[in-house]
Amino acid sequence: MFSSTKKLDPNLKSFLASSIIKEYRILIKYRNFPDSICKKVTSYRGTVIRKIESCNIICAQVKAKSIELLLEYPEVQYICLDQYLSLCGMSIPAANKVRLSNKLSIYGRGIGVGVVDSGVYPHGDLTYPLNRISTFVDLVNELPYPYDDNGHGTCTCGIIAGNGGASNKIYTGVAPESNIHCFKAFDKLGKGYVSDVLFSLEELINISEKYNIKVICLPFETLYYNKFIFTQFDILLKKARLHSIVCVLPSGSNRNIDGSITGIALSSNCITVSGIDTTSAEIKSYLYSSCGAIKKDKKPDFCAACVDVVSLNSNTSYISYKNNIKMHAPKLDTSYKSFTGTSVSAAYVSGLCALLFEEHPNFTFDDILSLLKVASIPLDIPKNQQGEGKIDINKVLKQ
Repeated sequence: MFSSTKKLDPNLKSFLASSIIKEYRILIKYRNFPDSICKKVTSYRGTVIRKIESCNIICAQVKAKSIELLLEYPEVQYICLDQYLSLCGMSIPAANKVRLSNKLSIYGRGIGVGVVDSGVYPHGDLTYPLNRISTFVDLVNELPYPYDDNGHGTCTCGIIAGNGGASNKIYTGVAPESNIHCFKAFDKLGKGYVSDVLFSLEELINISEKYNIKVICLPFETLYYNKFIFTQFDILLKKARLHSIVCVLPSGSNRNIDGSITGIALSSNCITVSGIDTTSAEIKSYLYSSCGAIKKDKKPDFCAACVDVVSLNSNTSYISYKNNIKMHAPKLDTSYKSFTGTSVSAAYVSGLCALLFEEHPNFTFDDILSLLKVASIPLDIPKNQQGEGKIDINKVLKQ
């Protein structure tokens, strides 16, 4: 059984050998003829869920016995489980010990920011006086209008683009005039399939020119390193970079020990942000912020506050579409709440990138990275916990 073992992911092979599960959601890496492979999946009574063409990937739900038949097809290069990814769990500028100069008139105006998360609640700070939730695609429940049954995505969007309307501008996001393009790839438990996230990232790149999407926030992590999955993400991160799009990821939520950053955040084609605790006079590394390897010191790139940061609250029970009717979003009892986690750090730096792109619309990924390095202030913590340090954006924005 499974003679083509080099084409089969070891974890999937172990599951198949145990015969415990009868049906699997898989990623099929192909050389050519994707339509032919899709027909084979269908003929085996499987379901094609989606294609990620930039990576030559087909996501499908198939029975266990169909996998060996697919492995025999010459155009199939590799088959892997469609794994789960996980979301990483003061006013925003104050938490980062930075106040944007009141002489600035930079707000992220006209800049699109992609967010792949648990959705976004139609909070007034994002929808009034102008609705800046420009795109909402739901890959989990396929609802047509914005909602967030977890709350994580709304927090992310608030840090990036909230206008502070419900707080008299106290809790304003970093780029309050930027536009949000949200793909809901994570469910109410904060889990999302690799295929859904890859598809979201590819689609955001495809629509980037139309909507001027210059930044993509990817606030999740892989729980362990898988070379095949890392390679597929790196293909898309490199494609985004070539389109002058900056992708920002958190370092992750492992303990802050040497070499604890794993997976996608290690890519050289993204900006990786670790978390710091700024809630006391002594700034320190957040305990659950993954760190780079001391001997390499390549990741993270920067650090930002991630403890008790105030952002947008959401009603996680709200469903935006029911019985073919768009449902009105109920008024929130509390407009804001505190959040902690390295996703907060990534969202903050995503907002900073939006500001820089407003001022320098023709800049590339490397240009933005260089400016952020110039703006960084090293902290009194190990380099593998902070990268270049904490960013003071006032150092590089025109006064």
